[in-house]
Amino acid sequence: MTNDVTVHEGITYADRETGELKLDLYLPEKENPPLVVYVHGGGWIAETRSNIPDPEQYAAEWDCAIASVSYRLQEAPDGAAVEEMYDPTNPTPRGHFPDHFVDVKAAIRWLRAHAGEYGYDTDKIAAWGSSAGGHLALLAGVVDDVTDLGDAFADEVEQTVAPEESGAVQAVVSWYGAADFTLVEDDVEGLIPLLMGGPQSEIPERWAQASPVTHVTPESPPTLLMHGREDEVVAVEHSHRFFDALEEAGVNAIFYELHDLNHVWVEDVEDIESERVAMDLLAADPTHAQSVYEATHVEAGGSPDPLLADLPPAGPEAIQQFLDRTIR
Repeated sequence: MTNDVTVHEGITYADRETGELKLDLYLPEKENPPLVVYVHGGGWIAETRSNIPDPEQYAAEWDCAIASVSYRLQEAPDGAAVEEMYDPTNPTPRGHFPDHFVDVKAAIRWLRAHAGEYGYDTDKIAAWGSSAGGHLALLAGVVDDVTDLGDAFADEVEQTVAPEESGAVQAVVSWYGAADFTLVEDDVEGLIPLLMGGPQSEIPERWAQASPVTHVTPESPPTLLMHGREDEVVAVEHSHRFFDALEEAGVNAIFYELHDLNHVWVEDVEDIESERVAMDLLAADPTHAQSVYEATHVEAGGSPDPLLADLPPAGPEAIQQFLDRTIR
């Protein structure tokens, strides 16, 4: 136990053909806290669940349980144009999309099934993800469970872990997540065509159904988006399109667009390290230029109930206020 947070590392939540999938759980002293499920970045092909901003610190500061989950990473055939990202020593099991999404939903259902054992509240769960993890967190928000992903994936999804539990989440935080694959160049050598199993021109249904923006409805959960305007890895237009879709559907949302910042909150893409230091970079200059877009929907005769009371700068305080408003 550190910083009044109890840590359970390496909990197995699923056993796939390629190996065990694990999660790390961080529990604050607060009795029956709400739960945040973190999905790491790494281009769907790299990194591990340790790629997370200090979970002990934020579990304590936010009074939230945090679960950082592993998911099957993308397998890459010999000669694929992703060699610089593919690390054969990474111990995480591998597979092919939609395995990544299947695993994130399995972790959410497993966490619901074991809430009594660990002592957190699963009536309301938030998904938080960065980059590729942002894509999976957004998808987890707008698609109730894997069987709702779409006809293009119907033969590739199955609920084998805690199938009796709900895989839905009640709030989403996305850092520079991919929301609309149709924005990606249709390049047969690229990462997204590898993920989708072919170019968009040949399998447009898979590209569309794997895009979170496709699934937005009035029942989608409130969402907090943060994205750098100068992002060279995932264009900021992804978050613009997702925010616009939420606004049109009547879903409350907040979108922070950070001027001059690139992927993982750096100014130069060559300086990217990992999400482990991302919150420190974001919090280092809270006065950094940013535009904030807010969609607050009011029923006839009702009163506005914004997601953030005073619109603090992008960073831990904004996330905490959002979680306080949505999952407490």
